[in-house]
Amino acid sequence: MSSGGVHQGVCLQASPLGYLTEDPSPRRGKVATMPLWLVLDRIQDPMNLGAILRSAYFLGVDRVASSLHHSCPLTPVVSKASSGVMEVFGVYGYENLEDMVKRKVAEGWKVVGTMGAEAHQSQIPVSRCSDLQMSRPTLLLIGNEGEGLSRPLLSLCQSLVTIPAGRELVPGVESLNASVATAILLHSLLSRSSTR
Repeated sequence: MSSGGVHQGVCLQASPLGYLTEDPSPRRGKVATMPLWLVLDRIQDPMNLGAILRSAYFLGVDRVASSLHHSCPLTPVVSKASSGVMEVFGVYGYENLEDMVKRKVAEGWKVVGTMGAEAHQSQIPVSRCSDLQMSRPTLLLIGNEGEGLSRPLLSLCQSLVTIPAGRELVPGVESLNASVATAILLHSLLSRSSTR
């Protein structure tokens, strides 16, 4: 049943989990007064995706949204890397992340994109993660491991955030792993938010 996989003496056959779709009906129960959604743009490594889900759940993110195209599917490797969080914390999949982000902007949400410390100059204001604060519902956009945010999503950002390095970096090591950067940014943002 385990097909040779590590099982620690227990196996369970279960149906695969997939991305959730947008539910147009109003949510019941406790809703954050200042929600934070994590938007993943083309994250491809299943270990990164799992670690991102675990951090998002632990730190209190209200929703994780991912592109359905050019992104890692929700696999057993993702579930294992998330330490099972994928089983209890739904991940929403979108055919078109740009359309979803535009809808949220029309509803008054703030769109914050991420960039490496040595990224290109931008017309969009850039702040350090230690200066980032939530003053309204927010979408935090995390880009692909190698290329960062896609141009269409980057163009929708109202501000950008970066994690400054603690030293001068050797070429080729100018950024953090996507899951590590996400955890730092989420902690920085959510630990100072008293209105959630």
